[in-house]
Amino acid sequence: MGVGLIPGVGWRASEITTVAREAEDAGFDAIFTAEVNNDALATAQLMGAATRQVKVGTWIASIHMRHSYACAKAAELTADATGGRMILGLGMSHRPVDAALGAEMPSPVAALRHYATEVAGWLRGEGPTTHLPQQSAPVPVPIYLATMTSPTVELAGELADGMMPFMWSAMRVTRSKAWAARGRAKAPGRASRHRARDLCRRRHRGAARRGTRQPRLVYDLPVLSTDVSRQRLCRGGGEGGSGRRLRLAERPYARCDLFDRPDFTLQRTARGFSRRVDLPILSPPIGVDGAREVIRAFRR
Repeated sequence: MGVGLIPGVGWRASEITTVAREAEDAGFDAIFTAEVNNDALATAQLMGAATRQVKVGTWIASIHMRHSYACAKAAELTADATGGRMILGLGMSHRPVDAALGAEMPSPVAALRHYATEVAGWLRGEGPTTHLPQQSAPVPVPIYLATMTSPTVELAGELADGMMPFMWSAMRVTRSKAWAARGRAKAPGRASRHRARDLCRRRHRGAARRGTRQPRLVYDLPVLSTDVSRQRLCRGGGEGGSGRRLRLAERPYARCDLFDRPDFTLQRTARGFSRRVDLPILSPPIGVDGAREVIRAFRR
């Protein structure tokens, strides 16, 4: 289980490192940072330096915030410094955020394809000579894509090592396998390049032997305690925490699952998602105190 933090709301660097260490000590498998009023890659590097074994990553880093070259080099350095614990989650952020920063998003899926392809190329040591010739990253950096709709799932199946759905139902997670399969069919050569790594993954050994690559899934499960958080996450289509499915299959939020009690959320996570995703990510209330409360509640 992972925890996703939003430290760009007044957190000091010392608070980020303290919460990261507490999450690791509590038995979490990964700590992610959202890019909300902060630099997600710098935050991930800070969390990685403060921990020893837990994976760290971006959830997600916006493709509009930095050049693909700078993104690749920053992720490469964090991966090297942490012994390969870095997960690079990439996504398009939100239109209001991009508009506020003057970033244009005329074709989101095409932009994500272009950016992720460039980042992967820089990590492989491809690209033109700058001051000196490019070199490949000394430690692998898995790239995950934010997936809100079926086209982005298909893109992740084609290009990425995994996907990060946000507030999906278990049914939608199951349906996404077909979308990912369409993407994999467009890039049959990727299966052989990922074969050795997939063989080391307990959950995907069977898929690797069959010569296919199943993108890994991480999934966001909110743990909320304030009405403000309810409104913020549900105005995309939720119905006040009722949990009823939306009518439109392609709406981002197939369910709006909001819980006030972390213990109930844990039960649902184990029961409904443990067999469908590799890593559920808990999303605590905004603020240091809310994050620490959830970490304590889920301590193993």
